Amino acid sequence: MAQVINFSIVALLLYKFAIKPIGATLDERQKKISDGLQYAEEMKTQLAEAERERAEKVKAAAQEAQRILSESREQSKQMIEAKTQEAAAQAEAIIRKASEATELERQKMLSDVRQEVARLVVATSSKVLSKELSDADKQSFSDSAAKELAASNS
Repeated sequence: MAQVINFSIVALLLYKFAIKPIGATLDERQKKISDGLQYAEEMKTQLAEAERERAEKVKAAAQEAQRILSESREQSKQMIEAKTQEAAAQAEAIIRKASEATELERQKMLSDVRQEVARLVVATSSKVLSKELSDADKQSFSDSAAKELAASNS
């Protein structure tokens, strides 16, 4: 009986001071392990979510870059076209001005030639007629020579 009482006391003391704290420590460790596994699983999920978001942002950035590149190409194409049209218009204006200047110069030369021919006709006529012509006669000969010259040029 004494042995049963001694055994019971030792068993009770062992249970209270050894088994119960060891069980509590094991439960605590088990809880920490499960919390760690749960945390690792949450981190894995967050990492997958962050990776997905990163991939979406990279894709969106690539699409935006492509859009900007397309817009830049279109703008440069329009700018080149506008500059080409502007250059063509300037060239046309220069050609037109040159043509006008040439025509004005030709008209001036024809006028000078007519005046010179008219002067020569008057001088020749006065020498042929051996007399001095009046201003009205000179003008009349000049006009008739200019008309004949203009008719022959046309």
